[in-house]
Amino acid sequence: MEIFKKVSEGARTISKKSGELVEAARLKYEITKLEKEMENNLSALGNIIYMQHKGEQGMEEEVQRLLKSTKTLEDDLEKLQKQLDRLQPKPLVCPQCRIELPIGGKFCPNCGTRVAPEKSDE
Repeated sequence: MEIFKKVSEGARTISKKSGELVEAARLKYEITKLEKEMENNLSALGNIIYMQHKGEQGMEEEVQRLLKSTKTLEDDLEKLQKQLDRLQPKPLVCPQCRIELPIGGKFCPNCGTRVAPEKSDE
């Protein structure tokens, strides 16, 4: 009976991990989509500034709309990135030699520097 318990536990773990992978892929897709939209906003802002430079008037409302939209996109991107970081935490990096530490490492395997984990801002 113990083997069935272990198999069942393993299946739950695999199911949870696959759900996390699907969620991470969804978040990455959303981030990419918002980054493209932000790029389009910034390009449009550049075009408007150039048109104003050439003497075109009455573009202030569109500039304000694009600025507000871009700020909203920045905020949304930050939220999505935090969600992604919770699902896929980044490994610690040695502040001395910039080498990635193995998972759970507290000392750099290259230079021996003690690496303290970053404080979570949650």
